[in-house]
Amino acid sequence: MIVNSRFSQHARRSLSQARLLAQDYQHESVDTDHLLVGILRETSSLGAKVLTDLEIDGRRAELEVRVLHATVDPLNTIIELTGALERVLTLAAEESRWFGHHYIGTEHLLLALARSREGGASELLRTLAVSPDQIRRRVRLLLNDGLTEISIEAAKRTARLSELSRRVLNGADQLAAKHNRQAASLIDLLAVLASERRSMVSSILRECGLAWDQLEAALARPGADPAPGTTPDQQAALEDVIDHAVDRADQLGTHYTGTDHILLALAQNNEGARLLVRVHVNSEALIAAVYRHLLLP
Repeated sequence: MIVNSRFSQHARRSLSQARLLAQDYQHESVDTDHLLVGILRETSSLGAKVLTDLEIDGRRAELEVRVLHATVDPLNTIIELTGALERVLTLAAEESRWFGHHYIGTEHLLLALARSREGGASELLRTLAVSPDQIRRRVRLLLNDGLTEISIEAAKRTARLSELSRRVLNGADQLAAKHNRQAASLIDLLAVLASERRSMVSSILRECGLAWDQLEAALARPGADPAPGTTPDQQAALEDVIDHAVDRADQLGTHYTGTDHILLALAQNNEGARLLVRVHVNSEALIAAVYRHLLLP
């Protein structure tokens, strides 16, 4: 399943849940009704809040989806997205742009489902006695109140950050403002990490070949466009790195997310890895060094 880099973590997990549902029920493809249930399964998402506020019962919805599609032999089938679901994902990106959001969340997926009225979701909603207009009104009410999926995710991950990690992110914001960028991107984060002497990450970066002149050049010209600024994809990449840093800390059994987890997540991110190449850092050596540091007794 190809997922746009702008998708929020909840949106990505909802899509994964949709595929799992189709696999479990041995359906031929992943359709819009699978996505609707996938959003319900992602219980802490904004989309799930909308659907539960409309009194949609998740268990009943799953049972209805089960009988909406014929079963197939799972050994002979590769589950693909239906055309209806692919169009919904395109519409979700449009909904996000219309609201001026730099990410695509479950709230945008719901708006797209309500707008398209294609695929199994349309029949599922009729069975559950919920109209697309009800969904649309509820989503817009929450958005107008200033509640967005990214604001929820950001609040949760910020609570897990160490004090130094918070200072690093604040420093990245300040550096972006200094260079007349609307928001911080990975280059700002890397520059602050490289300058942070209170953490091991700056020495690890130096040991792995960091070229300061190339870093300064990247700061002056963060992307392919010579005009300074932060694109939605660059900002989404930064948020993706922080989300993955929190996940890495969880996997390593750490109750907080430190600058070492952030550097590790940056190196394992596709955009981050390309950035490290630009500043002459050996990504593989860096990842190994950070793991050695994290696993020290």
